[in-house]
Amino acid sequence: MKTSFTDYLKTRGHTPRTITSFNRVATIFLNWQKKQQISVEQIRYQDILLFMKHCQKQVSQRTVQLYLNVIRHFYDHQIEQGKTEVNPVTGIKVQGVKRKALYHIFRPEELHAIYNSYQDESLKGKRNKIMLSLLVYQGVKTEELIKMEVQDVKLRDGKIEIPGGNKSERRLLQLESHQVLEFYDYVNNTRKEILTQSGQKTDKLFVGMEGGNSLDGCVFRLMFWLKKKNKLIVNAKQLRASVIVKWLKMYNLRKVQYMAGHRYISSTESYQQSEMEGLTEEVNKFHPLG
Repeated sequence: MKTSFTDYLKTRGHTPRTITSFNRVATIFLNWQKKQQISVEQIRYQDILLFMKHCQKQVSQRTVQLYLNVIRHFYDHQIEQGKTEVNPVTGIKVQGVKRKALYHIFRPEELHAIYNSYQDESLKGKRNKIMLSLLVYQGVKTEELIKMEVQDVKLRDGKIEIPGGNKSERRLLQLESHQVLEFYDYVNNTRKEILTQSGQKTDKLFVGMEGGNSLDGCVFRLMFWLKKKNKLIVNAKQLRASVIVKWLKMYNLRKVQYMAGHRYISSTESYQQSEMEGLTEEVNKFHPLG
């Protein structure tokens, strides 16, 4: 089925603003190749290098990298349409481009190591480990942890329903296989013991040891312990960001939007590591419409 570049971008969940920017860059590239009297199908690796050299006279290295990301998408679309077999941008990177990082993004194995680093067999420790697992595997917000109820755990399906928060939506996420067993033990044993000892009656999934349903202090102390254990850990938002970045490497934008509970696709796009950041501003600056 023949589709336009715009439709191709839409199917990948990009916002209208991003699509407009991508199309502008694609037009810049197509106008350049037309002047060079080279067809889209004839473009090779060396031609892309010439285009980069041409762009570097007008824009920053970072913007050239952003342009390359758009052209990479453009040729992925061309390949999908059967118009060419090779993406000429593959393997090309712009030297000297550094990305600003607010904090370290943990790799999946690092997230797993953080989870394994917490060892406490007390009732409080077992509860905290379950909460930690939701932070590092499902990217749950702390406010969502506090709102969860027992009925949100779907052990038969191996899933958990995240209630959503002030800026997030309710969603149903898959549990890791080891989480299913750990949740079974927590719901049927640990949590019941905590309720008995504290004299509480509540449907909340996570409860404090001293009575009352507020877990703000518990989450704060858990993060404080983790930060002492691992100097790279800043806060729970960092763990969530790491999970979302991992998902973006595995799934399309719309699916990640759902899994993260984002109301707007633009929130999900902000976690992408390269192609969106700063593109609209740079394109408008150097190649305005009109």
